[in-house]
Amino acid sequence: MSTLTTEYTNAVLAFAFKDNDAPKPAPSASDDILAFVDRTLKIVAKSCSEKVVLFGLGNGEHALALAEALPASTIIICETNLDAIRGFLQDNPAWAESDGNTSVIGDISLWAQLYLLALDGVTPDNATLVLNPSLTDEDRKHFQSLQRLFMSAKPHQAINSSYLSHVGVQAPDLSVGVILNPNEPELDTFFSQFPDWIKEIVVVWDSEEIPDKEFSCAAPITNMAHPLDDFASQRNRMLDACSGDWVLSLDGDEMFSEDVWGLFTACMLVKRLEACYFPRMTFYPDESGCKVGYGLWPDLQLRLFRNRETVRYERPVHERLAGIEGRTALLLDAPILHYSRLRKTPEKLAAKLKRFDEAGEGVHHVLNEDYPSISRQLLAEASFIMGSLQMLLLENNPA
Repeated sequence: MSTLTTEYTNAVLAFAFKDNDAPKPAPSASDDILAFVDRTLKIVAKSCSEKVVLFGLGNGEHALALAEALPASTIIICETNLDAIRGFLQDNPAWAESDGNTSVIGDISLWAQLYLLALDGVTPDNATLVLNPSLTDEDRKHFQSLQRLFMSAKPHQAINSSYLSHVGVQAPDLSVGVILNPNEPELDTFFSQFPDWIKEIVVVWDSEEIPDKEFSCAAPITNMAHPLDDFASQRNRMLDACSGDWVLSLDGDEMFSEDVWGLFTACMLVKRLEACYFPRMTFYPDESGCKVGYGLWPDLQLRLFRNRETVRYERPVHERLAGIEGRTALLLDAPILHYSRLRKTPEKLAAKLKRFDEAGEGVHHVLNEDYPSISRQLLAEASFIMGSLQMLLLENNPA
């Protein structure tokens, strides 16, 4: 079991929201455990795989039987019922140790399950994938969707050609689009991150007039002003002003590391690619840790996409990008660095959420005081010296 999976699952299991639902009872095991193990052994022997991924814990009997029958194999359970995991690990503490070959990935987010498998080097090529036969119909459908997603996502290295070649490579035609409030903190730091190969930074300010401010930025800035009515409309104004073949959308409290910017052009050189999802790393309680669990990570953000007329933002708050079809990428080691909790006081965060409520007409946001978190060092971040970005390719947009 990797340190990442151990620390991640332990952090999630140790946390519980105040209004947590009552524990969901684990389903009873079916009577065909021996037949299930026999089928799995035959698949493992045929594929010569060293790992077995069991989708769904059930009451744990199938997992224990697999571990007994395959003592030399790595057995990984994917489960979203956190109370069931807590009970299983209490009775089987060896499954929670990082030095063993049995492990449980625990989080309610299927995206987190997928990312943890990928970051641990588990792929359909080196693992046997099995669905727990004791699951309820509802849970079976739930895990089948994860299994299909895992099977269809192809690992890929996006290589930065300019790093590997002595011949100059023309940078892709990229516009960066931003909607900003003039009172957003540390805007000088935000604008200083952009490299000079970016075609333009298009900013739509939430104000009547363009603020009388100048920022040090290596790329040219185009400023517009329009009071925020709703977030989709504001982003569509931004999108209409972007002239690049590609658009990258960022918020004022978001950054990419210098290493990721150095490799960024690799994203747009992947054949037939239409868009990229990035994991977002929200720092908490400081820059050495980040929030995880309950959808807080990987918190996938669809931010890089081809600038097509059919692509528009929808929904007044928590806006989503619609109209993207075709091949998309899930970046694994190019996180958006999210400084919201570090740069804004609780009062400013509360005011921001109130603004979300007003734009959403009936949507109510609550600022929690605590979250599960793990060390930032456990999560993958690209290094320029490696010359590539790690991604999973999907032939269709999962949204």
